[in-house]
Amino acid sequence: MSTIRINRTHSLNESGCHEALEDLTAYLQEEFAAKVTRQDGTLSFSGSGFAGEVCVEPGRASGKIKLGLLARPFRRTLENEINRHLDARFGTG
Repeated sequence: MSTIRINRTHSLNESGCHEALEDLTAYLQEEFAAKVTRQDGTLSFSGSGFAGEVCVEPGRASGKIKLGLLARPFRRTLENEINRHLDARFGTG
């Protein structure tokens, strides 16, 4: 499997992290029809050809997304879209 890794710093407080996770949940469900579960500051998700986990806590966001065989050709596009979305949410872009 190909893996996209996420490691960022940000200035969101606990409330901002909660909002970021809510936003990411909606984004994954609407754009990728992903099944998403949340436990505290961690989202676990899966969809057609991918599965992953993202943790957002004050000051830091990390995670990884594993791409199946059919999603691998779109790795660069997916990674760029993920980074664009995170930059918009964390105000780093």
